[in-house]
Amino acid sequence: MKKTIAACITAALAANYSITASAEDAYIAPLVEQSVLLDIDADKFVVIVGERGHILISEDGNAFSQVEVPTQATLTAATVMGEHIWAVGHDATIIHSADKGQSWDIQNVQPDLQRPFLDVLFFDQNHGIAAGAYGLFYRTTDAGKTWSKEHHASLLDPYDQEYLESVRAEDEAFYQQELESILPHLNRITRDGEKLYLAGEAGLLASSSDMGKSWERFEVDYTGSFFDIKALDDSTLLAVGLRGNIFVQRDQGEWEYVKTCSTSTLNSIVLSDESSVVALGNNGMLVSATRPLPVSDHDPYANPANCEPAKGITVTQVEDKAALLNAVNFNGQTIAVTANGIKTLNTK
Repeated sequence: MKKTIAACITAALAANYSITASAEDAYIAPLVEQSVLLDIDADKFVVIVGERGHILISEDGNAFSQVEVPTQATLTAATVMGEHIWAVGHDATIIHSADKGQSWDIQNVQPDLQRPFLDVLFFDQNHGIAAGAYGLFYRTTDAGKTWSKEHHASLLDPYDQEYLESVRAEDEAFYQQELESILPHLNRITRDGEKLYLAGEAGLLASSSDMGKSWERFEVDYTGSFFDIKALDDSTLLAVGLRGNIFVQRDQGEWEYVKTCSTSTLNSIVLSDESSVVALGNNGMLVSATRPLPVSDHDPYANPANCEPAKGITVTQVEDKAALLNAVNFNGQTIAVTANGIKTLNTK
């Protein structure tokens, strides 16, 4: 998965950290389009990132070219804003291009931190956030020249929050140390208008109305990891995660379970059209659901052999069974990144 494969694979620096020194350049690989590719984003062009610092650019979504970048760190996520690209990954790496990938600078790298960034999102060409393992959360307001570290205790479950507050009452320094150690992995941040949504480890789903400066955690009857969350419309949120779990929230009500009978971890959500949605998963699984999504009682101990998908759910598998990590709709096609490289998917 973009997150399951990438997650959990220079000294620690101050909160405002910027660097221009170059690490080893990424190797230009002849078979890069068949390598492990972990994320894709698009605006007027497409950018793909993956293992060993691989970055590919395409103007049309058909022909891709690898570009030279100053890192060999595995890159887990990228975002496009105009002609700007930010890519993040292992060793707390953040790299940036202002010219559609033709030249790059390193904005952050902290290998001794031993924490990867897993997602990056920009609100405009100056203001952005990057998030990752163990609550890693950085913000920039100057296009990445400096990045400042933030901790969001509100992303913890209520029991951990209560414990931390008791610690804080006794010892602020120990509170900060404990907070650093127990924050969950932050796997994906998505934007819908002025609202942000976050999916993470240990049943974490949360929303923010102030560009991620504060977060409100949702209550979900599930303690496994989530890897994507998206707004389907003004009143519907969808989240997918570990072992094929899908949950939907309507009209700000309770999160309800969607039974698919697939146990492959789901990594990302693709909106195919107004009537259906597709989740991409490990083992090449595609889970398609018609809207409104059917909901069922959640029985985590049910025998999969006796399972029948809810009405409107279809599960298919791509031929090579490669993990499907993420996809975008671009120029009339759905372009996906996988453990075996780039694929064009039929999501209709």
